Amino acid sequence: MSCHVASHWVLLVANLKEKIWDFYDSMPNPTHKTPLRCADEVLQEDTCDVLPSDIALWPLRVVEGVPTQDNGNDCGIFVMKYMAASLVEGPVDWSSQKDWGKDMPRIRAEMVASFCRIFQSSLLTEYGFKF
Repeated sequence: MSCHVASHWVLLVANLKEKIWDFYDSMPNPTHKTPLRCADEVLQEDTCDVLPSDIALWPLRVVEGVPTQDNGNDCGIFVMKYMAASLVEGPVDWSSQKDWGKDMPRIRAEMVASFCRIFQSSLLTEYGFKF
C-alpha cells in the first residue's frame, strides 16, 4: 500500500508469512513513519474479510539497503519500483539496484511506455480500437 506522508510517498507491504509490515522509504526520515498507524485502520476496514484480524498489531520493519533518491521529486517512481521488487519471490538483492537515480530518465521512459501499452491494450479490449 502506498502512503502519502508529509509530501512524500512511501510503501507499506504486508508480509503475510512473517506477520510484519515491510516499510520502504526512498528518503529515510523518522517523520515519515509517524502517521502510518492510521493506514492500519484503513486496511482493517477495507480488508476485514480477507486479511488477518490482528494486522493492525503487526510490527513495522524498515527495509534496509534499498535505493534512495537524491532529489525531492522521484519518491513516486521509487515506490513503484519497490512495488515491482516486492512481487519477486525470495529476497531482493538491493545492492545490484543502487543506481536508480542515475538511471531515472530511462526508468521514467520505461514506465511511460508500459502505461501506454496497458492503456492501448485496454482500449483495444474494451472498445475495439486498433492502433
